[in-house]
Amino acid sequence: MASFFKFIDENFIFPARYNRLAKKLTPYLTDCKTVLDLGASCGRLAHTISRSLPKIKFTGVDIIVQPETFIPIKKYDGKKLPFKNSSFDCVMIIDVLHHDKRIDEVIKEAKRVSKKHILIKDHYWDNKFDFKVLKYADYMGNRAYGVELPYNFLKIEKWKSIFKENNLKIIEQEKYRDNLLNPIKHVIFKLKV
Repeated sequence: MASFFKFIDENFIFPARYNRLAKKLTPYLTDCKTVLDLGASCGRLAHTISRSLPKIKFTGVDIIVQPETFIPIKKYDGKKLPFKNSSFDCVMIIDVLHHDKRIDEVIKEAKRVSKKHILIKDHYWDNKFDFKVLKYADYMGNRAYGVELPYNFLKIEKWKSIFKENNLKIIEQEKYRDNLLNPIKHVIFKLKV
């Protein structure tokens, strides 16, 4: 059954998702020349974005490096990024942080290696229904891949609190849903380091 879900994901869900995300994220990256994709998986999202922004040099990092990647990806231990301070114009963290129990530590490392910005796209919830929907979607989308599922989804207020504690300024914030029928709530934060 897991292989069936992987087939559906890789041939139908993922391509459409990457195209939607690339379209949504591209405007936030136009002032960058170097971008670190933290939690890049195979790098397909960065590769899709690079079609619109070919002058950006993308580098990926992940705790598991896939056998085939679309961009150069380095393995990291999940604690310290294998890069010097201020190595990238921007660090993008797309749908990654809710998989980590140490969001604050990941953000500190992203801040350390970024010169200008951190771009975060994740989810948020306002009520118990929102949270249950996010848990279900996370389980269905990631179970077959062995991804850790701590369901560490945050409310907007908690996101802002983490940013304030790390001296990060919100330059832009966008809350959205993919369509009116999809109850999953998304949020994008562009942060000044």
